[in-house]
Amino acid sequence: MVLGEDASPEAPEPQTNLDSDESHDPETLFILDSIVQRLKPRDAHHVRDMITERARTSGALFISSALWWWIAISEGGQEINDAQIPNSTLGSFDYVTVSLLIPALVAAATLFTGIGRERGNATMSQIGGGLGVLAAFYIIEPATMSYGELEGDALFASGRVLVLAVMVGFASHMMFDALLLQWVRASMLNMGVDVFPSSGTDPLEGHADEAPPYA
Repeated sequence: MVLGEDASPEAPEPQTNLDSDESHDPETLFILDSIVQRLKPRDAHHVRDMITERARTSGALFISSALWWWIAISEGGQEINDAQIPNSTLGSFDYVTVSLLIPALVAAATLFTGIGRERGNATMSQIGGGLGVLAAFYIIEPATMSYGELEGDALFASGRVLVLAVMVGFASHMMFDALLLQWVRASMLNMGVDVFPSSGTDPLEGHADEAPPYA
């Protein structure tokens, strides 16, 4: 009776662990592995540091983009007389509206492309590519369509929104990576899995493979 009572509480434990492992979604594990392989964090502590670094850089770039728009387009456009720049041929937007539309398109393109890459979704990546081309059209339109009339002012108009688009693009990319790493960290804590490669076994396996076949 004593042996039977001692064995009964321990028997269900392996079954519980199996059920927990089988409940993991294969697609979620695949995405976790894909993110880790691309961003290459060393361990859970490095993930936290990467989240902080990327989020801080993203916030700084977003604020820099807003300041650039205010100085170079909103306030500076009054002195340069941006009102002379013709409206866009696609949508008939004025230059100030286009300067706001371009960052939105760049951020959306980065988001759709990132989601499509991590999930292996061709449709999302296709949408991201289309939005990127649309943003590029609005960027180069003043320089290509109005150069004969405005010359240097047309180039300067395209240059200002190009700088804005580059900063917003980097900021969006950093923000998306920070959100992905945050999701990786939360998923590892909730699921109880470790997606980082083991550093203790790989070197031994490598030396075994490279060992010469001598007795």
